[in-house]
Amino acid sequence: MKKKFKEGDLVEIVDSKDRILLLKLVKGEKTHFHFGILEHDSVIGKIDGSIVKSLKGEEVTVFRARTPFYTVHMRRVSQIIYPKDIGAILIHGDIYPNLRIFTAGGGAGALTVTLLQILHGKGKLVVYEIRSDFIDVLLKNVYDFFKTIPKNLIIRKKDVYNETIEPEDIPFDRVILDVPEPWRALNTVKDALVPGGILISYSPTTQQITQTKEALDDLGCFYHLGTFETLERRWKVEPLATRPVDRMVAHTGFIVVARKLNIGY
Repeated sequence: MKKKFKEGDLVEIVDSKDRILLLKLVKGEKTHFHFGILEHDSVIGKIDGSIVKSLKGEEVTVFRARTPFYTVHMRRVSQIIYPKDIGAILIHGDIYPNLRIFTAGGGAGALTVTLLQILHGKGKLVVYEIRSDFIDVLLKNVYDFFKTIPKNLIIRKKDVYNETIEPEDIPFDRVILDVPEPWRALNTVKDALVPGGILISYSPTTQQITQTKEALDDLGCFYHLGTFETLERRWKVEPLATRPVDRMVAHTGFIVVARKLNIGY
């Protein structure tokens, strides 16, 4: 079934120079772009992949917004986890519907939005974030993307370093840490993670991953699967001139992956 664009939808606008812009559709609104003024009503009612014209007569193509494109362009309060790293987290974390997932460090919600999309209303996602202003932005970004707050999302203003996890939230199949000192959170989350469950920690520096690995070893209840980073290099593909683009997304963060051992159960 071909779904038509409606008010509130997030769309990607692609111009003649392959520049892509994010737009939230509002009836009666007009948005000024470099290619001219685009009337939202000219997009509402159209099918995904349609070509529309600005008031200046410039043609643009309109697609429904992809999750990774939205997370890169949504409002921010801190550095986000980029799609290349989120993809690795989803794969190495073996993320699928019905899982009970805990994350610490919600930020602007790039990972939250993606996990909710994968869970598809099944299982649950519990997010601990210490800053109220971050929670406000995260909720706005989640609402903009889903047009509601999914019922399987639980957000708590809590300090994962120094506060215990709420009894009604546990247990968890997956734990994902995106905090400055993940080793300080391990004692909080280790008993909440089921045996065989996967723990992932995301950090930008070598000092952080070294201390995290040492803490995992000291606890003795985790098997370290590995630590890695992902690099993304795009290519410009043209006849007789195919080559890498001038700039690439290189290092953004390290991903530590471990599994909970069945010790003392």
